[in-house]
Amino acid sequence: MARMSVEKRRELLLEAAFRVIARDGVDRATTRAISAEAEMTLSTFHYVFDSRDDLLAALVQRGTDSEISVIAEALTAAADDLVEGYDGIRLMLRESLIGYIDGVVADPEREQAMISLNQYARQTTGLEWLGADMYRRYYAAIADGLTLAAVQARVEWDRPVTELAPLLVAATDGITLAYLNTRDRSICDRIAEATVILMLGHVVRR
Repeated sequence: MARMSVEKRRELLLEAAFRVIARDGVDRATTRAISAEAEMTLSTFHYVFDSRDDLLAALVQRGTDSEISVIAEALTAAADDLVEGYDGIRLMLRESLIGYIDGVVADPEREQAMISLNQYARQTTGLEWLGADMYRRYYAAIADGLTLAAVQARVEWDRPVTELAPLLVAATDGITLAYLNTRDRSICDRIAEATVILMLGHVVRR
């Protein structure tokens, strides 16, 4: 059997940690539980990561990268087919939010794990910065998408996209929590439609 690289072991441990946290919560995601889930020894865990918090910090960053990738892909896909004008922005916003909802519905355990990790980081000395960094990156990714959409639709926003991006992030947070607590897709769809109406109020119509 080929020797497994450190990078591959790291990836398997991160994936195992996500599964344990989604299933059992952060408190039960011990080094022993994560190692067992990954079918590795504790010595292997400590060879790859300095500590449990080191792994959890890497997990938050990895999860954030993945979330941003999903957001960016949804915005880019919608922008690629964008028609000009107010209707184009409306469709872009709607399709992007529907795409986000599809992701939450497809993998709610992942979303639950990210929420648990964020809460853990905020309450853990030395990891507090992770939550703030996560949201700064979310805001930046959405701001870039709003800028691209406005250029392609040939419209303008009535204020800087840096002020509008947090509104969409708040909406996605609400969608996530609503689905995790109710498993009712229709509620998420209504939040999305209300968010589209809110955002359209910030489009300068020519």
